[in-house]
Amino acid sequence: MVMGKKRRRILLLVLLFAFSSSSIFAKSKVKLKMWTHHRHMGSFLQNTVKIFNQSVGQEKGIEISLRIIGDDAWSTFQEAQRRGDGPDLYSSGFITGYANPFMEGAVAALDDLPGFEEWKAQWPEWYWIEGLTMYQGRIYSIPIQLFNSRLIYNRDLFRAVGRDPDQPPRSYEELKVIAREITAQMKGEAFGFAYCAADSWPMEWMPSQWAEANGDPAYWDWHRGQWAMEGYRRVFQLIVDLQQEGMLFPGAVNLTNDALRAQFAEGRIGMMMGESWDVGVFMDQFPTKCDWAVAPIPTYDGKFHGKSRAMLVGGFWNINNQTRYKLEAWEVIKWFSQYEVRGLMYEQGKNIDSDPVVVREYIKNPVKVRGFAEFAETLDQDYLATYPYLPDWQAPSETPFSVLQDILLQGGDLALELKRIDQLWNNALDRYYKDHPDYERGWNIYPSFDRTIGILGSPQVTAPGIFDSKLFLEGDAR
Repeated sequence: MVMGKKRRRILLLVLLFAFSSSSIFAKSKVKLKMWTHHRHMGSFLQNTVKIFNQSVGQEKGIEISLRIIGDDAWSTFQEAQRRGDGPDLYSSGFITGYANPFMEGAVAALDDLPGFEEWKAQWPEWYWIEGLTMYQGRIYSIPIQLFNSRLIYNRDLFRAVGRDPDQPPRSYEELKVIAREITAQMKGEAFGFAYCAADSWPMEWMPSQWAEANGDPAYWDWHRGQWAMEGYRRVFQLIVDLQQEGMLFPGAVNLTNDALRAQFAEGRIGMMMGESWDVGVFMDQFPTKCDWAVAPIPTYDGKFHGKSRAMLVGGFWNINNQTRYKLEAWEVIKWFSQYEVRGLMYEQGKNIDSDPVVVREYIKNPVKVRGFAEFAETLDQDYLATYPYLPDWQAPSETPFSVLQDILLQGGDLALELKRIDQLWNNALDRYYKDHPDYERGWNIYPSFDRTIGILGSPQVTAPGIFDSKLFLEGDAR
């Protein structure tokens, strides 16, 4: 068994790092279109697709064509779907723009595909999570990806203002002092901090994770099973304060995440909210020209108040229900699901895998990618969760994102506005449950959730497939 693993892994490594261009005469192949928004690992995925095409693809008569798309991913995807010309497979976590991509025919279940039961049996039971890897009891992915947040900072700018680059800020006050020094001494060449307030999607990720480090539930409160928009207040106030004092990179309301990262890579930003995917971004997408590092999330007073959320994301690829080639796409899903392939992703700093077996048995060499260890090897600072399970949920048009934009543009009462948004979203949640009597509130309520130790516990109402962190922690997990 052990030798089998070693042989498969050696074969993958040989294919990846010593890819042969020898031609092989083969029969006509089924060509699959694969789309990804994972620009932070573009070159790695291109090489990995070559491996598939020259191994299993060659054997099975399959050839993958990979397309890497940008910030307009969801609109591009929907337009292609309307034409009946969508990809055969696309990366999980891909924002399709549909309230329910299953009902829209954008996701294919795996249950009816040949060999499914044997494939399923190799994974632990905690893989099957309703709303993450399952929809209404049907399986469409496995939980391969994990994303968490930290502070990313420019060590060169710390040195330039006489700061020890090994002493990043732990409190908001320290952060503001350092940001003030960088902004003043760089005289417009660089600024102390930056935030991408032009994008709405990061709001559910980085600011909420920073808020949770303050002990404030944000976006969703797992203990009460409600939206928690008031929890953003301290983090938003930090961003507002930085702008008012001129320490925030100019034009925050028009700054996209890509534009921010491009400016950081050029050495023009002292500190930023970072996500684990940024490690790959600063290697492949926007190679950095500065010495940078990763540090724990600072809190409002520099003390520990709670663990932040590490977001579980299902799959790595989803099969588009429109595809005419489900059997061939299924071969791709099975190949990318292998521990050996996932181990290569981890070893090259491309993906944090939620299954500890990957690190325990399939990583043979230390990961040397800058910053990766500070995300991947510090999961004791996080708790693992996903979004609440709310099929067909339609979010109100006013959001914490729109509140922050308005406050940055024209000022206002931040606490009052967030309270209003909190009420707006929770009123919509009440209507949602009233209109969907088959969906239990208790599925998304974890009464014993303790954010200081990061254990969700069991849901108030247990249903097949609903995520139970006790199962995760006591099973084959971290």
